Amino acid sequence: MEGIPTENFLKRYQHWILAALSALLLFLSFPNLNLFPCAWVAMVPFFIALTRATDWKSAFWIGYLTGFLFFAGLLPAILLLYPYANIFATLVGYLLLVGYTAVYFAAFAVLMRFVPWRSGVLFPIAAACIWTALEWVRSWMITGFPWGSIGYSQWNNLPGIQIASVVGVHGISFVIVLFNAGIATLLYNRHQWRQEIPAVVFPLILAILCFGYGAFQLGSASPIDQSSNAVVPTDIETLNVALVPGNISQLDKWNENKFPAILQRYIRLTYKASRENPDIIVWPETAVRSQALTGAWPTYYGRFSQMLRNTAIPMLIGTANVGAEIDEAIGEFSKNTKKSKDIYNRVLSISADGKIHGGYAKMHLVPFGEYVPLAHLLPDFIPNFIQFKPFTPGKTVNLLPVFNVKDKTEIASNGLGPPYQEAVFNAEDKTDPQKIEIGVSICFESVFPDEFRRPVQKGARVMGIFTNDAWFKGTAFPELHLSMAPFRAIENRITVFRCANGGFTCVVDRLGRTTTPLITPDTTEEMLIAPVPLLSSEEREQTLYTRYGDWFPIFCALICVGWFGRQIVLRFRHRHS
Repeated sequence: MEGIPTENFLKRYQHWILAALSALLLFLSFPNLNLFPCAWVAMVPFFIALTRATDWKSAFWIGYLTGFLFFAGLLPAILLLYPYANIFATLVGYLLLVGYTAVYFAAFAVLMRFVPWRSGVLFPIAAACIWTALEWVRSWMITGFPWGSIGYSQWNNLPGIQIASVVGVHGISFVIVLFNAGIATLLYNRHQWRQEIPAVVFPLILAILCFGYGAFQLGSASPIDQSSNAVVPTDIETLNVALVPGNISQLDKWNENKFPAILQRYIRLTYKASRENPDIIVWPETAVRSQALTGAWPTYYGRFSQMLRNTAIPMLIGTANVGAEIDEAIGEFSKNTKKSKDIYNRVLSISADGKIHGGYAKMHLVPFGEYVPLAHLLPDFIPNFIQFKPFTPGKTVNLLPVFNVKDKTEIASNGLGPPYQEAVFNAEDKTDPQKIEIGVSICFESVFPDEFRRPVQKGARVMGIFTNDAWFKGTAFPELHLSMAPFRAIENRITVFRCANGGFTCVVDRLGRTTTPLITPDTTEEMLIAPVPLLSSEEREQTLYTRYGDWFPIFCALICVGWFGRQIVLRFRHRHS
């Protein structure tokens, strides 16, 4: 039996080949490869493939194949969680997640069947609106999964993403899909190219305007010298922040026998950082076990409290503790532990005298990693995939107050011992410190722009991302997570510091620029000290995105609902006329 000629093979399967090509180009535009220009043409083969679809079913499978291949390449870190969870569980989870996210590509392909190709600029506008609406739905449906939104591919394209302060990351996706659809329209209708020129000109003009706006914003900003951390104008108030990621491996992190060495690493790095006299020292998500703070483990509590006393510097620390309310100070058992067994993933603001001035509990937890969705409906024998004790979500957005104590010598000279709540030193009374309120986003929460903006709405002067990306060491996930930080900074025009165990630690300014050298996941003895600009009273005027959140994709969704609703009504009338 002779083989199928190459020409016939390509013609017969060209729609599948084009779908796979789009998936490949999309994959190349994301970390770790970061070939972001690919995204501006990645969807063109996909649109051309849709012209070969004979009905909605074939369109569905073209879209599904594109989405499945793209997300299969983007999300293998889920599969590689097997050192921490059962290989069967991670494989099933990986396939389910890839299969689920691919449905949005398929839905997009089916809906595009209702849009006529020879419609000038209407086709690219309709494509961009439908895509943006579906991308937004994916960001909240079934707790939300925004990884792989096309806009994130442009995180290194700073001029192209400054418009996110108005339309958010979904607006960037809109422009990219609009541009792709315009090119595809011209190619498909190339024999009548004169009539289709508006389909290309409009997306091109919009892209130029976005880039022009971005270039203007960046052109008026102060230059950055990464070799000296950051160049901050002297007229801007700053907070000198010391970030201590630790970079503890995930296998060691929850091993109780490894805790003494883990705590000692953090203490050693904190002493090292304190020599630079920062205003605050930051430890990442769940850096320390709560027993070392409450006094339940006296030896480790003693080491921590001695360090706090000697450095005399306020701290923001990630921990997991029991009880809906936080303690007034370290060194005492929580009164809530007797009433509640709920565990919260928290960041605590601890002053130099041991008082806990505030805490924020993570509100958006990771499904199957920190809790089991619909657990009350599942059989009791089904365990959590990652942890045996699920977390409880926090209820409120709390800003963490930090008191920028100017005279740090008094605490150390007092030689104060626990319990700290009985200490005679009172930072607020004796040194008249400045109170600075910091917004917090813990790990998974930072991928949700509409949630990230809430602390900024409440008056945060700087935002901190506390994360543990050690689950995904050796994969693209830590950089994928990092790629979202510039968008959060731009959307709210606020500086973001990022302290990541097993991830990338850095400071990102309000224009999305990384202003410091990166601490990578592979370094264990590094820390980062940098001046972090604070929002001034003049800069408190919130961006359009901060005020109204995802207004743009919601607007796109309303347009889609209205248009498709009209089409349904017209068809119904036509059938009954």
